[in-house]
Amino acid sequence: MGLGWTIVHQARQKHYDDRYYGQFLGTRKGKTGTAEWIVGRMYPGKSKDDGFRDGEWAYSKHFDGPRSTDNADAALKAYVEMSHKTFVWDRIFEQRVGEAIDRHWSGPEAPDAPKLATGWQESDAGHRNPARGHTILLPFHEAKYYLLHFLRSTELGAKAHLTKGVTIDRHQAVKLVTAATGPIRFEYGYNTYWLAAEVDV
Repeated sequence: MGLGWTIVHQARQKHYDDRYYGQFLGTRKGKTGTAEWIVGRMYPGKSKDDGFRDGEWAYSKHFDGPRSTDNADAALKAYVEMSHKTFVWDRIFEQRVGEAIDRHWSGPEAPDAPKLATGWQESDAGHRNPARGHTILLPFHEAKYYLLHFLRSTELGAKAHLTKGVTIDRHQAVKLVTAATGPIRFEYGYNTYWLAAEVDV
């Protein structure tokens, strides 16, 4: 696939008419330095491997606003919507694509990076048993992946829209995680998230 795109997720399967339909989600560094995202529909074909023609695709929509996370979130929404038209949707489609985005954001593993644990907890100290989750010590970029996963899976409960201007927002939270080179701790909405050198039990 040309033009500098990295495919983050791809889905293609046979429909009842014996033709294959599919789509892809990709990203690249945009002209302004932010991550640009693309949602593309492949050409219908006779196999899983004929969706691209000379590296090109049938249709695409681009997301290249000033904030990379907003671009990715908008692309994910459009990608899920497209999945109904390309017949690749299933009940966990959005979850799998979100995991693929988080895996992309966490980056490649560095062999000399420290092992860290990741976790989250409701920040309100008034809760007797606040909701929380954490991992064991993991290879650094695996820990980053799980923290991004926690951010995504707890976003609704964090109710970040109620703390606008008080805590960082989702875009800033994702940037903190992706840029991390060691332990971090931050508030996002009503939750606290961290990467730590020790397991917080």
